[in-house]
This record gives sequence, C-alpha cells and structure tokens, in this order.
Amino acid sequence: MFDWLRRKRPPRHRSIPVAEPEPAAPIPVAPPVVDDTDRLPDIGAGPFMIRPLEDSDLPWLPRIFRAAIKGQGADFYTSAQCDAWAATAEDEAQFVARLGEGVTIVAELDGKPGAFAQLYPDDTIEMLYVAPGLGGYGIATLLCQYLEDEARIAGTATLHTAASLVAKKFFESMGFRSEGEESVERYGVALTRHKMVKALR
Repeated sequence: MFDWLRRKRPPRHRSIPVAEPEPAAPIPVAPPVVDDTDRLPDIGAGPFMIRPLEDSDLPWLPRIFRAAIKGQGADFYTSAQCDAWAATAEDEAQFVARLGEGVTIVAELDGKPGAFAQLYPDDTIEMLYVAPGLGGYGIATLLCQYLEDEARIAGTATLHTAASLVAKKFFESMGFRSEGEESVERYGVALTRHKMVKALR
C-alpha cells in the first residue's frame, strides 16, 4: 500500500541535463570592527552612592562626558556644537588631569560610575555630567548638594557655575540664578551658556 509514493514519477517534460556548478569557495568574512571608544559601563538604575573619584573611574568619565553632551545636548545645540564641545575630552590624558584638580566626586551604580561632578576652585562647580538614561533619579541633585557642602566647608560665600543651555533649568531648581548669557568657543565653534551664581550664606 502506498508503494507508488516511493516511486519516482516520470517527468512531464523532457529535461535537459545540466552540470551542477562546483560549490564556490567560501568568502572569508572579517569579524566586525566594534568601536567601543564611547561604550558606557553596563549599569542599572538601582541604588547609587556618592564617593570620591577613584583611579578605576578614569577610563569611563570621558565617555560619560561625551555621551551626556551628545545625548541631552542634542535638544539644545546643533550636532556641530555638540561635537566641538565633546571633543574637549578627546585628549583623555588632559581630561583626566583636569579631574584631578579640586574635588571630583562620582555617583556609583552597580559598582560602576554613572555620573560625576567637580568643584574647582572652591567657589565653582566646574563639571556635572550624568550618563544618558540615568536622569530623573536625583543623581545630579545629590552631586550638586555634596559640592555645595564642600564649598561651604571651604568658606565660600557665593557658588558659581557656567551652565549650558541643557543644565540651566536644573541649576535654577538648585537655587542658582543667571547673571546673563555668554559665548565660548570650542574648536572654532561658538556655544552659548549662562553664568550662574548662588549665595551660600
């Protein structure tokens, strides 16, 4: 039964035998080149702690700096402006040397840096950057409050910062007021920012 299924049916049309092509030699495929120059550490949005800068943070902070600028900054500046601003961390040795000045603190999440801020000199918040995706958890607020306390301990009466258009609203929420706009140049590209102050006593 069903023996006919095992038999080959005769072709309806006369077929012309065709020589099968020899299998082509496999084309070697080079592994994809992965540029992880700006890859950020894999971190969640869980509990975080504020601590002093550590040597193990140094490879990550220039990446956080560039990612924050090109992420949040894109809503306020052109791509050319963001590129010029972020390029100030391309010389990572020089950038790391800057971080060694004054007081630099880091927000650590899952054992990895996710944000950082710097007080230098004692009356100026020089840098405050949070990695994309970590906004809204109060990280920037705690970093700023910590640096304000450091400034008070140093005897500072008025705290200054040069806030980007991205950061202006945040610093206003922290009690800073704008003293007006100024234009700075980065690699031949002009960027607008606000000179801001806060009375600490």
